[in-house]
Amino acid sequence: MIKKICLVFIFTILPNISNSIEKIDLQKQIQSYSWNERIVLFITKPKYVHFINEVDNFFDKYKCENEKRNLEYIKIVGDEVNKYILPDKYENKYGIWLIGYDGQVKGHSTDISLLKKIHHLIDEMPIRKREMIDSPEKNGRCN
Repeated sequence: MIKKICLVFIFTILPNISNSIEKIDLQKQIQSYSWNERIVLFITKPKYVHFINEVDNFFDKYKCENEKRNLEYIKIVGDEVNKYILPDKYENKYGIWLIGYDGQVKGHSTDISLLKKIHHLIDEMPIRKREMIDSPEKNGRCN
């Protein structure tokens, strides 16, 4: 009787538990933003607290500027990486990536150097130039 109960447990409950821990396909997540949002992907280890704080501060401080440029922030720190299925280009790599509307990497750095030039880099993109002309009200000054 106990064997039957164990078998029922193994074949009915355990599969449901493992399905609830489904991984997020990072490539599909990135594709879901295609042609609507640019992405800043940040993958790092938790021991780099200063790096994490600087990136977070950038998104707090430049909220308006980032919204004007349709920037979406995806942050993966430490063991959170285990929640994802990572494409090879991000597997076992750390840093900041700028991903364009087309899903292609437009810039990468392993420090904050990309953040220092990210607005200029985006503003030089042909689609962004068109956005600034087509929607001047959306691209006004930030306070």
